[in-house]
Amino acid sequence: MESELKDRSYHFLNFLPQVGNFLAEKHNSPNLSINEKRLYDLVTEADLGSEKMVLDEIRKFYPQDSFLSEEFGDYQGKSGFRWVIDPLDGTTNYAHGLPLYGVSVGLEWEETKEPVIGMVFFPELNTFYYAIKGKGAFREKKQIHVSKRKSMKDSLFVTGFPYDRKNSLDVLMAYYKSILEKSRGVHRTGAATLDLCWVAEGKFDGYYELGLKPWDMAAAGLIVQEAGGRLSTMDGNDFNIYIPSLLATNGLLHDFLLNEFEGGINRVVY
Repeated sequence: MESELKDRSYHFLNFLPQVGNFLAEKHNSPNLSINEKRLYDLVTEADLGSEKMVLDEIRKFYPQDSFLSEEFGDYQGKSGFRWVIDPLDGTTNYAHGLPLYGVSVGLEWEETKEPVIGMVFFPELNTFYYAIKGKGAFREKKQIHVSKRKSMKDSLFVTGFPYDRKNSLDVLMAYYKSILEKSRGVHRTGAATLDLCWVAEGKFDGYYELGLKPWDMAAAGLIVQEAGGRLSTMDGNDFNIYIPSLLATNGLLHDFLLNEFEGGINRVVY
């Protein structure tokens, strides 16, 4: 498997910036702010165009691989590898002209359902994060590590909210208030993959969110793990990209946050 991982990782390290450049060109189009309908069309065009580029590359070079993509859906191949793709993470940011968006590609070994490669490129930040299972996590060529902060009062966290939050907002805001009172702050970037990469790099000390999809977690979750971080669901169960609940920390603060969530998660619909 090692040679197959090396081949796929090298290929997409070189290819993914092309997808990012496509997104950036669309994002910087003078037509982006014409009107609501045109804005929606352009964002959809960018999302679908990015996805098509990635899927065409997989079909051309790794036709036996399976894939799961946000827009296209699921395709079952025969190789044992499965790509999990978010062609545009941070869609709302993108629509509002903010640079906090990216393209995320994870590779899963289907037998174990564990990510083995994770790559996220943020074109307007000109930043590439990646990890291979057992080989560490990197920002470009520099190895990255989670923070070493172990006190809540010295720590900075980040979160997000599910699109459909009507039935969970009261509980989520209670978590937000409680953690905010005990820490330096709780930020929100609007892009789950960026939140996770910044935990991996030590900029944030922890991240939590409900309502996530597999493509939100597959690549960036592995990057956190390979940077020395800890992942679980928000109720303390093992991390699984097919469970829409995630807590990612530097490891030192994980139990503190699990205590914050205790008893509340079962009241949240997500």
